[in-house]
Amino acid sequence: MTELELQEKVLNLRNELNTILTNGEAEVRELTEDENNRVAEIRQEIDNANAELKSIEDENKRLAEEKNNNTENTQIKMKEVRLFDLIKGTVNGTLSDEQREFVHGNKIDYRAAIMATQAGQGQENVPEDKKGLDVAIRNASVLNKIGATFFSNAVGDISIPRYAGSNVAWKGECVAADDGASGFTETVLSPKRLTAYLDISKTFLAQDSNDAEAILINDLAAAIAEKLDKTVFGDGVGSSTQPAGLFNSGATYLTTGTSLTAATYDNVLDLESAVEEKNGQNFIFIANPKVKYQLKGTQMASGLQMVYNNGEIDGYKAVVSNSVASKGVICMDPKDLAVATWSGVEITVDTLSRAIYGEVRIVVNYLVDAKLRGDRISAELFS
Repeated sequence: MTELELQEKVLNLRNELNTILTNGEAEVRELTEDENNRVAEIRQEIDNANAELKSIEDENKRLAEEKNNNTENTQIKMKEVRLFDLIKGTVNGTLSDEQREFVHGNKIDYRAAIMATQAGQGQENVPEDKKGLDVAIRNASVLNKIGATFFSNAVGDISIPRYAGSNVAWKGECVAADDGASGFTETVLSPKRLTAYLDISKTFLAQDSNDAEAILINDLAAAIAEKLDKTVFGDGVGSSTQPAGLFNSGATYLTTGTSLTAATYDNVLDLESAVEEKNGQNFIFIANPKVKYQLKGTQMASGLQMVYNNGEIDGYKAVVSNSVASKGVICMDPKDLAVATWSGVEITVDTLSRAIYGEVRIVVNYLVDAKLRGDRISAELFS
C-alpha cells in the first residue's frame, strides 16, 4: 500500500476502535467477546500499518540523503565546467576527465556543459547572467531589445501561421454562407549558419576567475549579435545561407529617394500611417544614428518639440543602433519579426592560426534565421 493509503487505513481503524469503546461506555456495560476480539484485531492492524509507515519514512530519508550526497558530488564534479576552462584545457592539453565529456577534438559542446550547470549542479560557479552563450547573444542583440518574437531550440524548419483575414460577409436569411477558411498563409524559418571568431591572448587564458569567463562570453556574444543585427536590419536581399535584410530592395513597404537632410515630420507621419492602416498599434521605431540626429534637429511644427526627443520618435519608443542600415528608419510592430535559433552554439578552438602572435582563435557557429511573419511595418532609406 502507498503511504497515503496506509495513513487512511490507520485513521479508519482508529475511528472503528473509538466507536466500539464509546458504545460500550454509553451503554454502561462490559464489551462482548466479539467486541474484545475485534478491538484486539484493530490494535494489531494499527501497529502493523504504523510499522509500514515507519519503514516508508526511513526509506524516504535514505533516498533524500543519497540524493543530497549525489548532488554534492555533482557540484564538486561540475565546478570546472566553464567555457573559459574548457578552452584553456583544450589549448594546454589539461582537460580533466569530467571536462572531456564536453570536448571532442577541438570542438566544445558548450550547450551540454551549460545543461550540466543547472541549479544544484555547479551553478554557483557560472556568472549569474551568463549561463549560456546563446542567452548572452540574445541579450546583446537589438532584436531582443525591440521585443521580436523568439523561437529557441528549434528542430528542423519552423512553420509559423500567418493570418490574412477571413471571408466574412452579410447575407440574407436562408442564403448560404461563404467559405471563410482561406485566411492563413505561413512563414517558414530554416537554420542558417552565422559564424564569427574572437582572438584571445594566452596571457588572458592564464586567468582563473568568473570575471574572465564573463568577459569572454560578452565578447563572443557581442560579435555574433552585431553580425546578426546588421544582417536583419541591413539591405541584403537574402539567400539560402543568410536572412534578407529589412531594407532589401524588394521590400514592398520600403520608401527610398528622399535626402536625409530634407527629412521632415511628414516622413515620420507617413511611416506611422502605413503601419496603422495595417492595424498596427503597438509599434516602435528602429533607426540609424544619422536619422536620430536629423530628427533631433527637426521640429514637429513651428514652435513645437523635436521629432526625436528623449528616446522617442513622435512619442513612440525609438531604438537606435549602428546595426541599422545607414540613413535607415523602420516603423513596425516588433512582434511581427520572428527569430529562430537551433541547438545552441558550436565552439571550435583554433590553436594554430594565431600561434605566432601568442593568441588562440575561438570560432563560433550559430544557427539562426529571422523573417517577418506579419506586414505591420514600413521603412524609409534616406539618400
